[in-house]
Amino acid sequence: MKESKAATAPIDARRWFVDELKRYLARKNLKQTKQRQALIDVFLGTATHVSAEELHAAARAAGLDVGLATVYRTLNLLVEAKLVEQKQFSEGRFVYEIAQPGGHHDHLICLDCGVVIEFANDEIERLQEKVAAAHKFKLTSHRLDLFGHCQRQTCERRPGN
Repeated sequence: MKESKAATAPIDARRWFVDELKRYLARKNLKQTKQRQALIDVFLGTATHVSAEELHAAARAAGLDVGLATVYRTLNLLVEAKLVEQKQFSEGRFVYEIAQPGGHHDHLICLDCGVVIEFANDEIERLQEKVAAAHKFKLTSHRLDLFGHCQRQTCERRPGN
């Protein structure tokens, strides 16, 4: 799994996630299956920015007998429920992270090893609002992904490693 500076889901986020999922499933007349719940538990215990393949491997390592198609269906359901966001940081590679209601963060992405570092910066947020206002533009959302080369000693593809 790719490293992320974000930790696994904290207790409050986990509680919010589970409660929102219950409400969503009830609205859609869907049941929470044991397999789906077990897979979601694995997802909530992983680092953020996990691919379907990485989640599948983590689920198998946790002893779940789950197919990759089930992982994709579950992730798609969570995206539809707006509990999980799908991101594409590199061509052909999608990763998933828990949606953060009322919160916002941006990303630094290493082009060599794929590490994703989340950060929040109030100064950047204010500057974006200022730029939008100068152009008479009302922001409803934005996404800032910065790509470069990390300087971590453990970067698998770092020149010299």
